[in-house]
Amino acid sequence: MGAYLRGLRNLFEHPMKIGIAAIAIAFASLLAEGSLINLWNLKTEKKKIYERYLEVSQKNSDLKTKILKAENSDKFIGHEAREKLDLMSEDELEFIFDN
Repeated sequence: MGAYLRGLRNLFEHPMKIGIAAIAIAFASLLAEGSLINLWNLKTEKKKIYERYLEVSQKNSDLKTKILKAENSDKFIGHEAREKLDLMSEDELEFIFDN
């Protein structure tokens, strides 16, 4: 018992050792509890969500631009109708070729 107390007293005389031991115990408990793994997963998920946010934000900006063009230009609406819906105006001719 006396050797144990001397070893403990020797440890208390070196605060750096106590600090290192405390940090090691705290790290081991966080790792065993799973908090560090959860934190890592949350950070990677946050990164993915932020990248998705940037993509959606860009798409939103493009759609706003299209809306502004559609509000201000009949040519734009006609072009989109011809392109997306395969429509044509009354004065256009349509050629159908047999394969």
